[in-house]
Amino acid sequence: MLRNFKIVANSGYLTLRLSGTSQGVIRMPDLAVQPDICAYGAWTSPIAPDALAEGTRKIELIRLDGASVVWVESRPEEGGRSAVMRWTPDTCAEDATPRWFNARSLVNSYGGGAMAVRSGTIVFTQFSPEAFPKTKDQRVYRQDNGKLPVPITPAVAASYADFEIDAANGVVYAVMEEATVLTNGQATQTLVALDMSGARMPRILASGGDFYAAPRLSPDGRHLAWITWNYPSMPWEGTELWMAEINPSGDLRAPQKVAGNPAEQVDPMLNPVLQRLMRFSDTSITQPVWSPGGQLYVVSDQVEVAGHRWSNICRVERRALIPVTRDAVEFAAPAWQLGGASFGFASDSEIIATMTRDGLWSLVRVDTGTGHVSTIDTPFTAIRQLHVSGGAAVFLAGSFTEPSGIYRMDLASQEIRLIRSTGPPLDAAVADCLAAPRSITFSSGEGCAAHAFHYPPRNPRFTGPEDEKPPLVVMIHGGPTAAATTSLDLTIPFFTSRGFAVVDVNYRGSTGFGRAFRRAIYGGWGKVDVEDCIGVVSALVAEGLVDPHRIVSRGGSSGGYTTLALATFTDLLSAAASYYGISNLEMIAKVTDKLEAHYAELLLGPYPSASKLFRARSPLYHADRIDCPIILFQGTEDPVVPPEQARVLIAAMAARNLPHAYEFYEGESHGFRKAASIVGSLEEELSFYGKFLGFTPHGPLKAPVIHNMGDDSA
Repeated sequence: MLRNFKIVANSGYLTLRLSGTSQGVIRMPDLAVQPDICAYGAWTSPIAPDALAEGTRKIELIRLDGASVVWVESRPEEGGRSAVMRWTPDTCAEDATPRWFNARSLVNSYGGGAMAVRSGTIVFTQFSPEAFPKTKDQRVYRQDNGKLPVPITPAVAASYADFEIDAANGVVYAVMEEATVLTNGQATQTLVALDMSGARMPRILASGGDFYAAPRLSPDGRHLAWITWNYPSMPWEGTELWMAEINPSGDLRAPQKVAGNPAEQVDPMLNPVLQRLMRFSDTSITQPVWSPGGQLYVVSDQVEVAGHRWSNICRVERRALIPVTRDAVEFAAPAWQLGGASFGFASDSEIIATMTRDGLWSLVRVDTGTGHVSTIDTPFTAIRQLHVSGGAAVFLAGSFTEPSGIYRMDLASQEIRLIRSTGPPLDAAVADCLAAPRSITFSSGEGCAAHAFHYPPRNPRFTGPEDEKPPLVVMIHGGPTAAATTSLDLTIPFFTSRGFAVVDVNYRGSTGFGRAFRRAIYGGWGKVDVEDCIGVVSALVAEGLVDPHRIVSRGGSSGGYTTLALATFTDLLSAAASYYGISNLEMIAKVTDKLEAHYAELLLGPYPSASKLFRARSPLYHADRIDCPIILFQGTEDPVVPPEQARVLIAAMAARNLPHAYEFYEGESHGFRKAASIVGSLEEELSFYGKFLGFTPHGPLKAPVIHNMGDDSA
């Protein structure tokens, strides 16, 4: 007999709460509760803006160390500090470094690879803006178990990343970037050996290239492999794989290029920048990984399947890459950051790997002899940072309806254990607003096809009026060499639970669909991505799923650029939100970070000879054509898209009396890390949409100052 119970209606369900000797919760569909009819955009949502920052974490790097799992996580509630944490089977997850240390590298501006661990000893790059206001503190620290971290590099203007610990020789192999020493007009990178005791200066092992990455030590400690590339290449376009013996003194002996040859033929009609890239190397080679027996493997896009090239796993034999897998899938994501990992060895005969097909990631086993690929059954659609050792695999994974977390899988039993979630558990009301999207492929300019994930409005408590279609948020990922998210991003249900539809676009240029699709944006940046956004909106309008007169776009970095291009060169949008977006392509061709110094030229053409094209595709130079209100969000310490990009566009919109709003966030870089920035920008963005789409968003929200509204707003 049930006693002391209470029935509560919540989100379309009846919740039966029991107390007394039998405590628990039983949730049943509430057939009597009907959703309220409410204007799209004004629905009451259980996902508040602060839910996107408070308690959430960003996992930046994972490493296996015997039975321990060690990782770096960024915490918005601590001002974006990146803490090193450790988990063992016998303990809970706990901080490994003291709270006044911040493991973050500035190499290539995007960083990554800021920590390594071996036998309990952690090395990491310290980020401390107070120590060196102009250069930041980027010294490498060593921390032994139970001791405080101590620096092992000098206090100079240098950054370090992508560590490999060589305990036998007492060194750490790393990429060093020196801000005050220039090569080809940019900070100089070298491959170095750092003395683990800190008694000796960093020793340069390889130099002369524009970029270095992934120094990886063979199991017997006798060989080192690494990746290098030169301008104008990017790490996903043309790289070289090098290898050398390690002599008794710790220096490299007889370094030689193993793979990464120039193209045999180069089409003279191609963009001259792409031609130069292909004459350096026409093969992307990433992630050198040694098998237990000492055989070197990599991921390379040289593998051709049905006339197109795909990034597959290859074995290194002498000076050749021998494909292990031959599938129309991708086994690695683009290396925007250092320290990535997408495969490892369970044994000499078996690889555990991640792969993406049609935009969705899965975990697989690969037979190194036959190349046979078999899928491991998991609930995940996004998997990265995969490491394999000691009969276990650890990785960062999530799905459309579950937040990312660090998981450990026992390879024999396939039992999966959650070690660390990126956020608190989802309550029932939030979970009820989540659903996997519909994957769509649609036609775009000149008979081309592109892809997207479509999320309709979803909130069990509300429905829209019968005579109204929902407004649409067009989400545009950055890169453009990147892809739409396949792991839960609460930003999406933040909008869909309020009555918006959302479409997350994998426009031409996105990754995960082969090299030809990725390269389809070359020469067409600001054109093909814009066409694909128009194409997906047209497809949804034709299905009667969205209101064609209430379309907004949001994006960051290059996604912010595409958003600004849509606002400038089309009449598609009713409002737009650009996060650290590019308004002046000429400026980005002249002033940006080291990694992307020639990236815009690859996407458009050689600068300054193609300056007319750069200006033609730049929203700044056509501000008089801006057809909708724009809100801009910008960090003051952004090295990729400098704040001046936003300031010049603001001045141009003000001069032409165009409605606009903006916020500059002190101390933020390219991508916001602080809770106040994340929450404040989202509140202002939603308020901005409500102002121009004709609804009042629910809840107390920070309203932006809107200039040139024709009233007293500014």
